[in-house]
Amino acid sequence: MAEASNEPYRPLTVDLDCWASHASPEIAQHLFAILDIVDENGALRRALTDPSRSAADRARLVHSLLDGRANGSAVDVVADLASQRSASERELGDGIERAAVLIAAAAAENRGGGSALEGLMDELIRFKSMLDRSPEVQRAFSDSRADARAKVTLARRLRAPGSEEAALLIERAVSAPRGSLPGRLLEHFAQWVADRQQRWIAHVETARPLREDQLARLHDGLNRLYARDLKLTTEVNPSLVGGLRVQVGEEIIDGSVTHRLARLQQRIGA
Repeated sequence: MAEASNEPYRPLTVDLDCWASHASPEIAQHLFAILDIVDENGALRRALTDPSRSAADRARLVHSLLDGRANGSAVDVVADLASQRSASERELGDGIERAAVLIAAAAAENRGGGSALEGLMDELIRFKSMLDRSPEVQRAFSDSRADARAKVTLARRLRAPGSEEAALLIERAVSAPRGSLPGRLLEHFAQWVADRQQRWIAHVETARPLREDQLARLHDGLNRLYARDLKLTTEVNPSLVGGLRVQVGEEIIDGSVTHRLARLQQRIGA
C-alpha cells in the first residue's frame, strides 16, 4: 500500500465482476502470495511494468510463470493488472493488493450479501480500534525484528471470533504491511470493503417526499433491476424540480426534470 502523498491514490484496477461470482478467501490468499513474489523480485517487477513490452506480452509472462502454480482466477487477475500500463513498479503491487482485498470482500458478499460486507468492515475497524488503544500492541506489530508468523499468532489471540475473510485481511495487514502501519493499512482495507458495500445501497433523491406505497414499488423495482435486496436511503432535494435520482454504487439513474433540462440546454447550446 503506497504511503500518503500529495497525489491521489489510484492503484490499478480490474473489473471485479468478472471474478466476483466465484470469489473465495482462497483466491484472495493466492493473490497475496503472488504479491509477495512480485514485491521480492525486482527483475520480475520491471518485466511486468516494462512499457516497451506489449500488454499481451506482459500478460503472457504472468501466465508462463504462474499457471499451474497458483489459483487460476488469481493468475488471471494479475495478468489483467500487468497488461495495464503502470506509472511505477509499486503501482502494480498496490493493484494486486487492492484486488486481493476486493476478492475477499466479494467472497463475504457471496456468503451473506450486504450484511456480510458490513460485518467484514466492522471487524476490520474493531481490530484497528484495538490497535489504536494499545501502543504496546502497535509496537509488537511494527517491530521489524519480529517474525511474520509470530505476528499472525498474536493477531489470532487478539482478534475476536469472526469471518474467514476478516481473519485473512487482519493477518495480512499485521504480517506484511508493505511499508505502511498495520492500522493504517486496515483503514484502507475497510474503505475498499465499504466501496464494495455501496453496491447494496440505493441512494434516492426526490423532489418531494414519496408515499409508502411509492417507496415500496421503487424498492421492488430496483431490487429486480439489480437482482439483489438493496437497502434504500431517501433524501428530499427540491432543486430536482421533479422526478428522482438514484445512485447504486457508481451507477446513477437520473430521471429528474433538472437533469433533463440540463441535457436540453447542452443540445441547444444554452
